[in-house]
Amino acid sequence: MQQANWTLVVAVAQNGTIGRNGDLPWRLSSDLKRFKKMTMGHCLLMGRKTYESIGRPLPGRQTIVLSRRGCDVAEGIRVVGNIDEVQDLVEDGRQVMVVGGAQVYRSALKNCTRAWITRVLAEIEGDATFAPLPSNEWCLESTEGFPEGPTDEFPTQLEVWRRRADS
Repeated sequence: MQQANWTLVVAVAQNGTIGRNGDLPWRLSSDLKRFKKMTMGHCLLMGRKTYESIGRPLPGRQTIVLSRRGCDVAEGIRVVGNIDEVQDLVEDGRQVMVVGGAQVYRSALKNCTRAWITRVLAEIEGDATFAPLPSNEWCLESTEGFPEGPTDEFPTQLEVWRRRADS
């Protein structure tokens, strides 16, 4: 079964950091609001550690947790042990939004046709990283800059990437 049209959604610092000690290493209220708007009504695919860092299901979205060893989750959340099991569980009308962490991004990238990358315009220390998209497989479609808001630590830039048709 082809698993096309998934969207990768990630916030990444200039040095590739996406996490520190199981959490986001920054406070970016504006980006969290943008994340909510972009993912509302869709299916969030995340790893166990990402789910545990959020600590609850996010309203208005289906949640699937990818975990090799399983985990305790709230009612209504599905846990799968293999990326190939995901598509069969996605509710009608929902798109899969891959939201982390690092291992899930690596596993799901082959199924993604779009990537929404928030560039955090700072070098930030962390223990989880995101590798750049392979330039021979992806092309940058658009970029929009956002100054830091009153509850943001850093300015950001939203990049929309699309998988090349020939990859």
